[in-house]
Amino acid sequence: QTLALPESELITPEQLFFYDLDFTSMDLLDLLFRIEQHFEIQIPEGTIYHLARGDLAESEFAEDAVLTEAGRERLMNLLYDTPKEVFPPRIHATTLPRFCTVGAIVRLVDHKLAQQTCSS
Repeated sequence: QTLALPESELITPEQLFFYDLDFTSMDLLDLLFRIEQHFEIQIPEGTIYHLARGDLAESEFAEDAVLTEAGRERLMNLLYDTPKEVFPPRIHATTLPRFCTVGAIVRLVDHKLAQQTCSS
């Protein structure tokens, strides 16, 4: 619905939103809004950053909003289905959604739904 694609066009888990589906930042916001409304969950800005960072200290994860080597490695592990060659050597924190596959967003939604179930 976000891209108004015909129902016959198959979207697969390994497709990258920004590279394969030509998403824009506005498309991603629209998609996240639709997901939040449909599943009644919240996906705050910075969710991917916080999931990738995990328990790593902020200074170990990023310096001046650019991921350190350890931060880059954590992001690549979180987004394991994104081809490694897509990740540039320097990754700015604001660009993390650009590396997400459809499958990664599905995993994020599953994670949020599981959190919701645990807190109920």
